[in-house]
Amino acid sequence: MDRYTELKRKLSACEPVIMANVMLTTSPLMLRAFESADCVLLDKEHGVYGSEELIPLTMQCRAMGLPSIVRVEDAVYHLIAKAIDLGADGIMLPRTERVEQLRAAVEAMRFAPEGRTGFGGWGILRDGESVEQFNGARILLPQIESPAGLAAMEDMISAYGDCIDGFIVGPNDYSIMMGVPRQLDHPVMIEEYRKFYDICMRHGKSCGVFDPDAAHAAADQKRGANIFWISDDFSCMKAGFEAMAEAVRSQG
Repeated sequence: MDRYTELKRKLSACEPVIMANVMLTTSPLMLRAFESADCVLLDKEHGVYGSEELIPLTMQCRAMGLPSIVRVEDAVYHLIAKAIDLGADGIMLPRTERVEQLRAAVEAMRFAPEGRTGFGGWGILRDGESVEQFNGARILLPQIESPAGLAAMEDMISAYGDCIDGFIVGPNDYSIMMGVPRQLDHPVMIEEYRKFYDICMRHGKSCGVFDPDAAHAAADQKRGANIFWISDDFSCMKAGFEAMAEAVRSQG
């Protein structure tokens, strides 16, 4: 089973998925540092990437057989369709609050009759993949970043449940919306997480929250998370270097 099929299977079965968070890396060679992940999130919303910077990274992921998820800037057809054209294996959709946003995503990620995306781009199909296989093979992860998004989740699942592979909470923006900026462990946020996980578990949907570190990932796993979108490329490099430097100093 290839890694694309395995990722879809894990998401469908609500099994653990590790998603690396890449925001600053521009050298495709650096992506090999994340090859043990189930997939890589390439962040166009807050990262340094335009289309020109994205192409070498999606090409490298495709060459490695490593699924790439692009967090697009908004739920707009051309932003989503362009990422898929350039080889993204899925989309994270920020600030999802309305069923209409999911409709835009599905239309941009599927050929007719399910959607209306056009055929083009170097990476729209994987090697040996047919147009028929393409529909339903890409991953859609709506990101819930507000109480409005949480309140709309049931409607999203009712309308596009078959197209949604999992939900992700963006805790920083959500905490700002709740009046407790970046206090990810505030009791107000813990209660919002509880509501989020309850909805996902009742509907058998994969789910997770951005985790800045392993401690947060462990706490979210206990609450019901199975998608672990962890840290970021800069923080991982910094932590790795500092650990190695400290080990060298301790030998002196």
